[in-house]
Amino acid sequence: MLVLEFLTGSLSGSRTILTNPAVRIGRAADCDVRFDEQLGREVSAHHAQLVQDGEDWVVIDTSSTNGTWVNGERVSKRRLETGDVLLLGGEQGVRARVEVRRNQATPLAGRPSAKTEPGTPLPLPGDLGPLFDQVKGKPDTQLVRAAEATTQKVAAERARVGGQRSGKTLGFIAVAMHEIQATTRSRWRKIVALVAAAGVVAAVVLGGVILVQRREIDRLVLQKRGIDQQIAAVQAAMITEVDPDRLSALEGQLVDLSGSATDTLGELARHDQKKAQELEQSGDDLDRAIRHILEKFDAHTYAVPPVFREALEAEIGTLTHAGNLRVVYARRNRYWPVIQREFSALGMPEEMAYIAWAETQFDPDAVSSAGARGMWQMTASTARELGLVVDDRVDERIDVPKQTRAAARKLANLLAEFGADSFMLAMASYNRGEAGVRRALHQVAQEKDGFRREKRDFWHLYRLKRLPAETMDYVPRVLAAAVVCNDPARYGLPAP
Repeated sequence: MLVLEFLTGSLSGSRTILTNPAVRIGRAADCDVRFDEQLGREVSAHHAQLVQDGEDWVVIDTSSTNGTWVNGERVSKRRLETGDVLLLGGEQGVRARVEVRRNQATPLAGRPSAKTEPGTPLPLPGDLGPLFDQVKGKPDTQLVRAAEATTQKVAAERARVGGQRSGKTLGFIAVAMHEIQATTRSRWRKIVALVAAAGVVAAVVLGGVILVQRREIDRLVLQKRGIDQQIAAVQAAMITEVDPDRLSALEGQLVDLSGSATDTLGELARHDQKKAQELEQSGDDLDRAIRHILEKFDAHTYAVPPVFREALEAEIGTLTHAGNLRVVYARRNRYWPVIQREFSALGMPEEMAYIAWAETQFDPDAVSSAGARGMWQMTASTARELGLVVDDRVDERIDVPKQTRAAARKLANLLAEFGADSFMLAMASYNRGEAGVRRALHQVAQEKDGFRREKRDFWHLYRLKRLPAETMDYVPRVLAAAVVCNDPARYGLPAP
């Protein structure tokens, strides 16, 4: 059990006792703990979740705008203890004092024959004993634990009221159903059959619980589809919007909606893990290819901007219809072992190396009008800074292994500066220079909470049109090569 004593906000002065294993907090109508729209503006629509973990409770920030804080420290996930002060939003947000109550079991007060020593399993009433006989030795250990816990609770409650039916069996069974996450239909049927075989009158009720469960899954699926439609509408509005204030407001809506969609998926997973995974992996092959790359860099975003996706599709089309595609692909395969060796030595995903495709199509003899040279297009000064020899007699920029090692070092430096989750900023900075990206970040830093991770995120900057135009063009060009080479057969190319 968790108790929140609200110190500020629209619920100030009240206490809320939480017993459900997962509680949503925010301003949205579907939140379990809801704050007034006007008195809780620092709180996001779907701000955080409180989740029970055994006898403990954990607070999880669900992509809130102004953050979730525990004892003055901003957190994304944190185990709570009695006395902690939870703050939702900034300084003007909602504060609540936390009390975690453990071991809240009701003492037994049954007949003398039902008295037991602490830790000793209660004797089961006659109509519950067969339940254990049928699940013992079954490989489905989760089912065994659920059956054992439920029957013990029923037995304890009957003992407390003198051996009569307590009227609480349905509640205990419903709790057990909730605790068995990602349960398949066959397992539901198995539990119903076991309870029915035991002669428990709640068998019919369990059938109703299953029906409610399926209806809840359908409701969550429809809810997520509705949120996705709202996200699409907001993204469409952001494409043509140029006013910074309106763009920022749309971004706030998008963040809230994305948090709601993520919450819905999480709730659905507790009912049906397979269905949640199906929805999470929905979309076409390009959507899945993008997610695959982003996951490597912890750069996941719930909703890829449609403008970005269109630019990526266009770059893939240009690349795959080029007359020299097979020649460039063969050149890539020739140098790829060297690239893999140097990039893996620094622990970098190899997708970063497709900068060489965007720069020179893996041509080690390429020379630009600005004097950049080699597969990785380095100026003489940049090459020297990275330890290469460039003078009147030697130019190590045309040495593929040495220049590749230097390029890997430069990209590692950029990732360290911008963050792995903003790897696309690092990609663009390699060619276009760090100055433009730094300027965008410095502008954001002057805004409230602009120094925080979520405000420095590539997608945040992209949607708000804060990035240089060349950056917005260059990143899809690099990723297009990665998408094609990660699935060469789809694009008519031989395996490496």
